[in-house]
Amino acid sequence: MGTTAVAARCLIVAYYFPPTGGGGVQRVTKFIKYLAREGWSFTVITSSEPENLPRDNTLADDLPEDTRVLSIPIKEKPGLFGRLRALIRGGFIQRWLAGFFFFPDSRRGWARYAERFVHGLCHREDFDLVFISAPPYSLAQTAARLTRRLSIPVVLDMRDPWSTNPYKIYPTPVHRYIDKRLEKKSLSVIKYGVSAYASFIDYLHEGLGITNTWIHIANGYDEDDFRDLQPITLEENCFHLAFSGTFYSHLNDPRLLFSLFAELKKKYPESYRRLRFHHLGQSIPDMDALARKAGCASVVDRRGYQDHRRALNILAAMDAFCMILDPAHPLAGNTIGGKVYEYLRLGRPILALIPEQGEAAALLRETGGHSIVNPHNREKAVGALHALISRAGSKTKAAGTDAPHQRRLQAKKLHEFFRSLIDKK
Repeated sequence: MGTTAVAARCLIVAYYFPPTGGGGVQRVTKFIKYLAREGWSFTVITSSEPENLPRDNTLADDLPEDTRVLSIPIKEKPGLFGRLRALIRGGFIQRWLAGFFFFPDSRRGWARYAERFVHGLCHREDFDLVFISAPPYSLAQTAARLTRRLSIPVVLDMRDPWSTNPYKIYPTPVHRYIDKRLEKKSLSVIKYGVSAYASFIDYLHEGLGITNTWIHIANGYDEDDFRDLQPITLEENCFHLAFSGTFYSHLNDPRLLFSLFAELKKKYPESYRRLRFHHLGQSIPDMDALARKAGCASVVDRRGYQDHRRALNILAAMDAFCMILDPAHPLAGNTIGGKVYEYLRLGRPILALIPEQGEAAALLRETGGHSIVNPHNREKAVGALHALISRAGSKTKAAGTDAPHQRRLQAKKLHEFFRSLIDKK
């Protein structure tokens, strides 16, 4: 599909951008890919070297050749937090320390510098719109300040909830209180926003009393990524289950899954012998040690972070997928996980260890054929896993090319939103 004449110029601020990998990067790059076909041209302000993040050089293949990328170096002084982080390897402790020392996050220095850079650039060059991707949440503060300072529309894209994000760590109730105040102060100023979660928009309206213009554009999948996949070869006569993404020590703690494997080993030994679990991504806790402690290390295959294309080739070979959002966490229903949309496109059943209510459960019920079960109900959860293994080879209906979660269709919606804002000027 060819590009049209340039209709408008957009300035994007995205801390996470290729060659950095991950789902948050894909959302922005896919928007650029398809909005360019609607006539948009892009300048992207990003960080030069995000720390401790995987790289995926293949994601840049989605960017049009004329995309201008301007990298801003990280100039923050190490300080006490930096020295402590260098000494402490544990991911949870590092995140706790970041939550203790920084409001709203440790990227605030970079966000301030980016704000000055954007403000100057907008006075030297002509742009029709500024699009800012958060997290980091400090970029929501940047969006609020630029909303006041610029005459063109500033649109904030919230890839995750803020204070209601179940992955966010608050060292004390005081930290949560301060963060919620910062959230309301910033988002009350934002005139135009996009959220990956409908529940976040409900929270803005009902919880914070914010009535500015927000639209919902969920995460999704790109049909182009699924053309000419080459599934890897796996061990025959086994049931291959996969999780793609980062394991944390809370919310999606792998111990919830490994305890089910241990129970399966006791109650359904034949199913356990067939089971092979594949993890694609990083793990904050020591996954190997946890698997050994649970007695299931022999069925766990830790593949590490894979670039997006390679990951899809691995996932395409699986019999089923799993996702974990611990229902014991009161905010677990507020998130989904970007990989779930690709699971749906691949048309395999999903073992969903998640709350029975919430955005993830609603999404899976739309498709059907998945097992939504509370992992703390051990008997029911193990039964669901055994049933999946027993009917290995079954497939759910693939999402297909007309599904509403296609990136192409989502970018079309964003284009229409952008045009409505420009036409108001």
